[in-house]
Amino acid sequence: MNLLPEGKSRGLSGLALGAAALCGIMAVKAAYDLFTLLEVFSTPAFYLALAKATVPMEMPPLAGLMIHNMRSVFVFSLFFWLSGFVLALGVRARKDWARSGAVAMLYLLSAAALLMLLYPWLAIPRPLFYGEVSLAPEFNASVKAAAYVARIIALLLGSLCLWWALALDRGDLRKEFFKIPGERR
Repeated sequence: MNLLPEGKSRGLSGLALGAAALCGIMAVKAAYDLFTLLEVFSTPAFYLALAKATVPMEMPPLAGLMIHNMRSVFVFSLFFWLSGFVLALGVRARKDWARSGAVAMLYLLSAAALLMLLYPWLAIPRPLFYGEVSLAPEFNASVKAAAYVARIIALLLGSLCLWWALALDRGDLRKEFFKIPGERR
């Protein structure tokens, strides 16, 4: 098995193998986390502790969604990483179905990064103010810094995902996925 085949983009092959390795590791971690969560949910002590738990008043919407659908979020995480693994291996093998799936996944990731860039308060708590008075100055400073860092990361990762999506969808790399008549693959 040749990891970087001749006559094909070595950069794309290397990135696809790297993405497959990352997604494979994260899929194993997501499966382990899911089984751990299911093990915790099976104990009655968990529900007793959960009944006495307090929830913050102004929780970020994504955190609230995760709390109310905890099992679904862990299952989604597992399927996301598994699908990334399969699509990366398919892109490495130059399958057109994998290119289409990878393009769709990269467009969705860049849209999610744009959403985080515009509205970081979906995942990060808002600063605590009462009118114009800061209720917790240290907390407010830390969440403002977290929102700033989240915006920078969203900008960088979102632009990288969009760039790769456009390269696979409309660039010269797209030609590697189509079989030319008379050529053996």
